[in-house]
Amino acid sequence: MKMLLITSSFPNNNLISGVFIPDTIKTLNTLGVQVHVLTQNCDGSDSITKTLWDGCSITYFGWHGGSTPLVELMKKRISGIPLAFQYFINGYLSGKAICRHWHPDIIFAEWLIPSGLIAAIISKSTKIPYCCRGLGSDVYLASENLLISPIIKYVARNSKYLFADGFDLCHKTSKLANGKECYFAATARKLENKKSDFRPLDDTGLFTFCSLGRLHKIKGFNFLIKACSLLQQNNINFRCYIAGEGEEKENLKFLIDSSDLKGKVILTGKLEDGDIRDLFRHVDCIVIPSLSESIPLVLSEGVNAHKPLIVTSVGDMGYLAEKYKLGYAVNKENYHELAEALIKMSDVKIRASFYDKRNYDELSSILSPDSGAKAIYEKLNEG
Repeated sequence: MKMLLITSSFPNNNLISGVFIPDTIKTLNTLGVQVHVLTQNCDGSDSITKTLWDGCSITYFGWHGGSTPLVELMKKRISGIPLAFQYFINGYLSGKAICRHWHPDIIFAEWLIPSGLIAAIISKSTKIPYCCRGLGSDVYLASENLLISPIIKYVARNSKYLFADGFDLCHKTSKLANGKECYFAATARKLENKKSDFRPLDDTGLFTFCSLGRLHKIKGFNFLIKACSLLQQNNINFRCYIAGEGEEKENLKFLIDSSDLKGKVILTGKLEDGDIRDLFRHVDCIVIPSLSESIPLVLSEGVNAHKPLIVTSVGDMGYLAEKYKLGYAVNKENYHELAEALIKMSDVKIRASFYDKRNYDELSSILSPDSGAKAIYEKLNEG
């Protein structure tokens, strides 16, 4: 089987979005699927095609928007909309050329928008069927946009198969497609062993916890910092590590300094996979304060690390935390609730009560890097 995989996010250099996609492709390769990735060139306006490894090639189509997300371009209107059109036109032309020369059996889009729209247009002109996987931001956020919602519905309804990486997300994606069945296909990745010079501090005697992700408002790190301020007021000795890079870095740094949390809350910057492993081993629990999610990668990584979690009740996180007894679920944006959960979790006996090897192993298997790719392959193989 030959698959053209279209994505608006693919890890390259300092770009960390779409980090689950390489492991998805490698599993598909073991099942006999050859993959050609189509994504935008975030570093220049030239189109580049190269082989990543045996069984996987990639085309970076040229445009002038760099790494700016399309949602941000649309907000700029006068300057952004022409770039958004350029994105779709160049993506379509590059994808159509690949189909003409390589003849894929299926087009697979990660995210219903923008990748799904490009897939739908290519499919219409080439008659090659396409399918999509909803990944949270497209369905939860973009579908609420009056301009984008009709496009997402069109893409979903005309997709041969629909997948999503969350149970609640499957339901919502199916609803967009007038009840067409949507199949669960997890997104996860295998952490590598590469390390930097990062080392956690000496936290002997402290309650330690961490949070991981792109430094963006949607990740809710500002609410975690506000919760940390309440911990300090309650005389809890703690250290919080926030790992990641992003546009909110300076705002978060200001909030930490103005809350007198310097040294208590550490912004680590981007960490290598080996650093993340070490940090997870080092801390007492993992916090996911997101305002919108499906099943984030950090949840599956935290489960694999056998750590208790504090999550917000968005997407499937609250449901999974309760079903598998992973820890506490709190309402999003409620830093008072988050602080209360952290105070409880600072008790060693309470933390220990959450870990059940059978529960963690079962959920780890469901959310494994291989399970999502195999679910997609099996459905596509049905014809």
